Amino acid sequence: MKLMTLFILLFFMSPFVSNAKVELENKSLTYFENPFLIGDWYFFKPAHVENDYDVLHIALNSANEFTIEMIETSSNTVEEWKGTFEISQDSIRFEGREDESQVYHYQVSHNRLYLNGVEFFKVVPERMIGSWNSKLVSGEDIMVSNIESLNLKLRSDFVFLLEVISETGKRNQQVGYYYFEDDDLVLLYEDGEQESTFIINEGIFELKNEQFGMYALLQRE
Repeated sequence: MKLMTLFILLFFMSPFVSNAKVELENKSLTYFENPFLIGDWYFFKPAHVENDYDVLHIALNSANEFTIEMIETSSNTVEEWKGTFEISQDSIRFEGREDESQVYHYQVSHNRLYLNGVEFFKVVPERMIGSWNSKLVSGEDIMVSNIESLNLKLRSDFVFLLEVISETGKRNQQVGYYYFEDDDLVLLYEDGEQESTFIINEGIFELKNEQFGMYALLQRE
């Protein structure tokens, strides 16, 4: 039974979370309680653990929907469990579509999720990773601020660096964490957050930010 298999994996493959060191940022979004949870999380079975599954994949979205895949790579088989989830400050409840449910203690940072001590890694698509330099920057607020160009670096560990360059050559940098869902990209930094919409097509990163009246086309460096 797939639910029992998941239960065994998460309870016996790793020490409990009290032994794990997790840096937790207290950030919040207007439409989701804990944005760092959103995304694709993976656990890869250690060689010494004996069970039928090599990879656990957990996908969580802002509509409180989850998909859990238990993958056996040698036979290319997948067991899937879908439903909705609820979170509190330190627990997450998965409710399946056939009245199956499980509750786990969790902690999360920008790129690590611990479920009862089992460590999951968040994965970002390769198409997003890299340094993006602007070829076009426009918008009323941009012109008022005399911004000439911007550079955005998205790392695979969900850390970003944003550099804005003025017409006089002055540079301003922001460093922080990012997360995304569909076409929404959120940059979280010490003094606040910026939410933009984006499209990546044939190596061009199209970025729109209504808050700052900005439209930019960026190309991978």
